[in-house]
Amino acid sequence: MFLKCEPNPHQGGRMTRAVLFDYTPGQRYAIDAESLHKHPDLLNEFGAHNGLRFRTLDAVAYGLCFIGGVGTITVAWWMFFVGLAACVLMLAANRKSAGEAGRNAARRSTDNFRRLHELGCLWLVYE
Repeated sequence: MFLKCEPNPHQGGRMTRAVLFDYTPGQRYAIDAESLHKHPDLLNEFGAHNGLRFRTLDAVAYGLCFIGGVGTITVAWWMFFVGLAACVLMLAANRKSAGEAGRNAARRSTDNFRRLHELGCLWLVYE
C-alpha cells in the first residue's frame, strides 16, 4: 500500500521511495516513484498527457496549502494546518500514483520495461 525505501543502484545507491512489483515469478523489481514524480515528463512516453496530469495534481495540492493560509487569515488560526496536511497527503498520493503509472507501463510491454530501466527508474531488488 505504501511506498518502500530502496537503494537505487542507478544513482549510486541513493535511497529513494519505490513501488515494488513481481514482473516474473521469483524476481522482484522496484520503480523509482520519487524520480517519476519529480520529472513527470518521463511518463509521457508511456501515456498521453501523463506529465501534465501529475503537474496539475501537484498544483492542486499546493493550492490547498495556499487556501489553508488564506483560511488562517479569514476563518481561524488552525486552517493552515488543515491545508498543509491536505497538501502533504495529496503529494504523497501523487508520488505513489506516478510510481504505479510506471509499474503499469512496465507490465504493459517489454519495450516499456527496458525504457524504464534505461531511464534509471527500474531495477532488480535483491533480498
